[in-house]
Amino acid sequence: MKSIVLILSLTFSVGLISSCGKFGNKMEIVKDCTGIYLQKDNVDYKVCNEEILDGYSAGDKIKVEYDLLTECFGLIGEPVCMLFHPYESNIEITKIK
Repeated sequence: MKSIVLILSLTFSVGLISSCGKFGNKMEIVKDCTGIYLQKDNVDYKVCNEEILDGYSAGDKIKVEYDLLTECFGLIGEPVCMLFHPYESNIEITKIK
């Protein structure tokens, strides 16, 4: 019985740790009045730390590592426009390659 509990605990722990990992992908930068997004396979991801991409232009393709976030943290800016930009989730860029 102890070995079953140990195996289940280990399996759960490995799954939890791997789900928090960084992802590396080549993605396209999308900028509009709602913010900055990275796009891959026609799916957009809102960049929470968008200042890291200040030196890049819309349409540039970069390879990044990032973490998926449930929400962006920090100061919330005033809405700049009334455009709705659908996206899959929030990300934080951890490294640009």
